Amino acid sequence: MGAGREHKARGALLADLARRLGASAVEARSLPLGDVLWVWRTGSGEAEQEVLAGWIIERKTFGDLSGSIVDGRYDEQKIRLLEAPGMDGVIYLIEGAGPLFGVTAADDEQHRGGGRGFGQRLLARSLPPATLSTTAVHTQLISGFHVVHTTSTPHSVTVLVAMHEAICHVGSPGRREGGAVPYRDFAERTQKSCHARVFEAFGRMLRVVPSCGPEATEALVDEFQTPQALAAAFRDSSDTDLLLRLKARARGGRAPVSAAALAACRELFAA
Repeated sequence: MGAGREHKARGALLADLARRLGASAVEARSLPLGDVLWVWRTGSGEAEQEVLAGWIIERKTFGDLSGSIVDGRYDEQKIRLLEAPGMDGVIYLIEGAGPLFGVTAADDEQHRGGGRGFGQRLLARSLPPATLSTTAVHTQLISGFHVVHTTSTPHSVTVLVAMHEAICHVGSPGRREGGAVPYRDFAERTQKSCHARVFEAFGRMLRVVPSCGPEATEALVDEFQTPQALAAAFRDSSDTDLLLRLKARARGGRAPVSAAALAACRELFAA
């Protein structure tokens, strides 16, 4: 979460959860991926094992979401979440007092204006509400994740408590087909590796390309994985062939990368 106020906010959230669920149900732990993860403990003593309950939450404030889109972490995190083992569902919990879905043009204009100069907007690295709204919709409809909007930390706590109770009602995943995934396997497979860092760097490179938004970046990184692979594809294929290739892999049959974005990528990576 970063330093200062973010650490205090995390501490307050954990304290509220422990108060409402009981201290034994809440544990502060450094996770390789996500912000909230449910695990079941089975056995006892040396035979005790932790297994995934199947749900993970990535929690972001409006500011966190905006910053992660700008610097490329948003795309890298989504790819790792898509590849995480043992997940029945991924939830993006987006926390902020303003509107998220259905943002109006007036809201967007107010964000861009408001008496703030260009330098102030640049230093804040804050994206307009319409961009965050579009990102949330893409996360839900294109990536297949659940998106929950809360207005404050207490509201987030209420959602997490309800989620915890629902998971407890379902019970241990050991009875499900395929069994449960041990937490140790999850941690080993989702920790950042050299390969993940290449993904992240590649995603950040693509995000500075004109017309290459989050959806296009995700599609290109997922398909080619490294700048070298993308450059090789440009050498061996036409833009038309690559657009058809990307469209064939896309969910819903809609091309996630525009011709303009691909042409800009060709200029950068195949020059």
